[in-house]
Amino acid sequence: SEDVAMNEVREQGAVRRSTALSLMDHVCAVRVSGDDAYTALDRICPADLHVRDGQMHHTLLLGEDGLPLADLYLCADDEDFVLLAEGIDGPDLVEHVRLHAGVDVDVVDKGATHRVVSVNGPYAWELLGEVIGPDVVGLPYMTFYHLENVICFRAGKTGEYGYDLLVPEQEAEPLLSRLRAAGKAFDLAEVGLATLDQCALENNFFNIRMEGASGADPIELQLQWRISYRKRYVGSDVLHARRSSRRSRRLTCLVSDADVAPGEMVAFDGRIAGRIVNSGVSRTRGDVIALALVQIEVAHPGLDGFSIGGKPARSVSPPVIANRSLYVSPQSHGYATRGEQDFPPLTRTR
Repeated sequence: SEDVAMNEVREQGAVRRSTALSLMDHVCAVRVSGDDAYTALDRICPADLHVRDGQMHHTLLLGEDGLPLADLYLCADDEDFVLLAEGIDGPDLVEHVRLHAGVDVDVVDKGATHRVVSVNGPYAWELLGEVIGPDVVGLPYMTFYHLENVICFRAGKTGEYGYDLLVPEQEAEPLLSRLRAAGKAFDLAEVGLATLDQCALENNFFNIRMEGASGADPIELQLQWRISYRKRYVGSDVLHARRSSRRSRRLTCLVSDADVAPGEMVAFDGRIAGRIVNSGVSRTRGDVIALALVQIEVAHPGLDGFSIGGKPARSVSPPVIANRSLYVSPQSHGYATRGEQDFPPLTRTR
């Protein structure tokens, strides 16, 4: 409908051009502590755990079938670890860790006492600098720090500056009120999960709820950078066996001017080549972005022979947005003076 389209324009525009506030109820937070916390997580996480205090590591959790179970940030917090996960709820993540740890560790679901709040956008750093303090401005990507009772994680999956805040429940509403009040000067918009997912799709961030639920393994999903073949972990035996077999399909990004829905078949030169596993309308670009699991022979960017439902599509190499955050510098830019800056268009990669 027209109202839905206008809301998508407003929310996606906030992420791409100003600031956006989101309640991250789909993210669970779990703390793992104890003398053997590292040992436990090394047995569970498929990545080599080379992570220092204050650093975050983007990896996965796998089921025993070798398929993605959760999209995971593993965060080293002194001798403890904070796990931020999508695709699994807090109690199930606690159970998963306890079941597979093999050692005695303390595992606490923070969801009962905390909330996760997110701020994204090319000027998210400036808004948070005013609300929670200037230290956030210099926080490197994939790191975090403690501010009184709040933990601020520099992460985000939109391609823009992104910050996730783990906030005690009793402090969440006062913090949200301060963000909303200060955010008026930054044209802050409150943004839902659908918009976060669309922006992640445009920037090739993995979505555990879409392509992650397609039955594809990390090899087909092009997520081998998040896993290791040098150690054993939950699902490793199955995954190692799959790696030695010939691959028949691979996740590929397509763009089209036609409506595209997950589950639709994709053809190449008139022959069925695969199916759509994720798609969404990019209000920034004015077309549809899709991810498809297609035959590996045509799983390459720059091909014009694709079609979806008889409508033409082409394969591209993501990201498909020239993110504003790539050009905004906290040292020299500000939202109030954005009109004085000559930024490249967001859609030059169309």
